[in-house]
Amino acid sequence: MARLNKEGLFGRVIDAIVADGWHVERFTGLGVHPARFAMRKDGVEHVVRLYIWNLSHGGKSRSAEEFRIQVTGIDGFEVEPNGRTLILGFSQQFGVFAGFDIYHRLKGIGVSPSIQITAATLLAAADHGAEKQDKTKSEWAIAIRPDRVARYIQHLSSAHTGDIGPLLADAQSPFADALSSEIASLAETAAGFDLSRPGEVDLRANIEAGVDGVLAALGEGPTGALAQIGHNQPPEPIEEPPSLGSEIKDAAEQIRDHLKSDTVDPREIGRRGALLAWARKILDAAKSEGAKVLEKGKDIAREYMAKALWGGAGTVGMIFKEEIVEALRHLAGSVLNWLQHIVVF
Repeated sequence: MARLNKEGLFGRVIDAIVADGWHVERFTGLGVHPARFAMRKDGVEHVVRLYIWNLSHGGKSRSAEEFRIQVTGIDGFEVEPNGRTLILGFSQQFGVFAGFDIYHRLKGIGVSPSIQITAATLLAAADHGAEKQDKTKSEWAIAIRPDRVARYIQHLSSAHTGDIGPLLADAQSPFADALSSEIASLAETAAGFDLSRPGEVDLRANIEAGVDGVLAALGEGPTGALAQIGHNQPPEPIEEPPSLGSEIKDAAEQIRDHLKSDTVDPREIGRRGALLAWARKILDAAKSEGAKVLEKGKDIAREYMAKALWGGAGTVGMIFKEEIVEALRHLAGSVLNWLQHIVVF
């Protein structure tokens, strides 16, 4: 099997990211190594520095389990400032990538350096989407199937501490949504927040306007108790639409209350903003599914989409207001912009 040249390797990565719905803008020319590019989706942007080589067997004298990249053509690794740095290998044999932690590779690369991963790890990733391998000394190598590459980049730091849960989560999970993941990451991992920065008041006002927009689009919900589905317990596939209306309403109102508090807590606002970003994705999917049943009658389609908000009880005569999806996107984007402005790393 012929080895891929650098442009062929870059192409495998870029194609995988684009297939996941991201827009990619390259900053470096053809064949330049490392490659640099920006990836954007739903208001989320990451600047990426990419080192990549072919991943192949270690040779006749090595274990049948050992696969490796041979680090050539560079004097050392550099971290992308305010971005993500990838060290990848691509295996045509297994159809997966291997990712290695840049922060374990900054002390020099030696004369003929190589970085190893096992065949078992690569096979597991091909089957399940991702797999981790303990390389000792707090270093984890990660094998990633192409459909999980964008998610690996977004969850790069946690993956290389051994947490690959976000990479394995199904398509209905908040981890599979770029906007929800980004808001949650800022809220949970930031060292702190500076509310005194110029422009913070205006960005906060955008959130408040977004809350008003969501509540207006949501309208009046049904009476009676509704089943709850937490942010960490995504719904089943969309054939049985979720009931998100009460959670959306509660989260939006809690954001408004936190913003008016004397002690604003960006982490709490971020957690609720992440939930709303995820709800937007689920309702958008419900909207698409509802459109598919239009052939059975407009009333059935409207009933289907109303159930996505309010569940099985109390949906008669209720309408799924399509503007709720855009209102949620606007509010979640406003929360993200605010967090990005005030975050302290």
